[in-house]
Amino acid sequence: MMAGQAMPRILFLGENWYGSSARACCYALRRLGCDVLDIDIQTFIPQLRRRSSRAALRLLKGRLVREYNQRILHAAADFRPDVLLAFKAPNVLPETLQALRSAGISLYNYFPDRMAMARNTLLEQSIPEYDCIFDTKTSWDGDTAEHIKTRCSVFVPHGYDPELHKPADLDTRDLQELACDVSVVATQLPMKEKLLEELLSLRPKLDLRIWGSQWDEYCRSNLVKKFVRGWTVTGTRYAKILSAARINLGLMGVTPEIKDETTTRTYEIPACGGFMLHERAPEVLRLYQEGKEMAAYGSVDELAQKIDYYLAHPDERQAIAQAGHQRCVPAYSYDNRMLEILRWHNKVRGRS
Repeated sequence: MMAGQAMPRILFLGENWYGSSARACCYALRRLGCDVLDIDIQTFIPQLRRRSSRAALRLLKGRLVREYNQRILHAAADFRPDVLLAFKAPNVLPETLQALRSAGISLYNYFPDRMAMARNTLLEQSIPEYDCIFDTKTSWDGDTAEHIKTRCSVFVPHGYDPELHKPADLDTRDLQELACDVSVVATQLPMKEKLLEELLSLRPKLDLRIWGSQWDEYCRSNLVKKFVRGWTVTGTRYAKILSAARINLGLMGVTPEIKDETTTRTYEIPACGGFMLHERAPEVLRLYQEGKEMAAYGSVDELAQKIDYYLAHPDERQAIAQAGHQRCVPAYSYDNRMLEILRWHNKVRGRS
């Protein structure tokens, strides 16, 4: 991909479970020819579901964070990387980054969330230590920029994992379990729950299925609860859901004041060959042509009407899904996102 250049040696920090965006970026770097050593945060700090387990983990959190940071420093001493690339990495201490900088290592963070979510966390202290934040959002929210200073910030959007996000082969069992008129794969948030409740009030017989974390724990709407199908779906099952549904909704978060315009699903749905009905926003309209490569809505009434229309027009729905797939693949892959970061690194380091 970058012929004639020596590829950087990269120490990568992120979660390495199959289906995570961090893993997708790590493997993309390897496909591009980089020598990558990755440290999986979940080998130090597990993700736990039960409240009692999370409470017990909090008692050990400080010790685990220190051990994780010691591992980073030891790995850097042994591996001698040119670059540290962290995928959000909320548990990296600022003093760890300062020590790595003193060793001449370039420090980058590919940040997948709203920067406002870093307020009052360890990230608020560590983000200013990175040489560059590759931000997946085009703008920060409210007064966040006054509280979190960066040395440099470059917009690099989300992407899709070419190893995983592709049209899935569905057998009879898959279709029985996953096929539906409308699917939602998303973490529960009050504004998403409210929209779905309003949609179901307009279309009470809608064949809707909801997957994702926190719905079982936090969903308050009895109407919406009836359509929740399970905990977080990842890996090939996630790709199968996007392929099996006739319509995949792209619901945005986080709050009415802090709004996303795109998410990972903005890229993963078309990559899997799914039909995407996405909340209308300037950023998504720069990625896909509305009515030809995706469909969009701006209100719950328009959402209900678009669902009715596209369920009644399967040929048009399929043509849009195919065009969206062609637009997305391979242009919006994580391989190309990581290539953007590598090119930026070479440019600032004075290479061709």
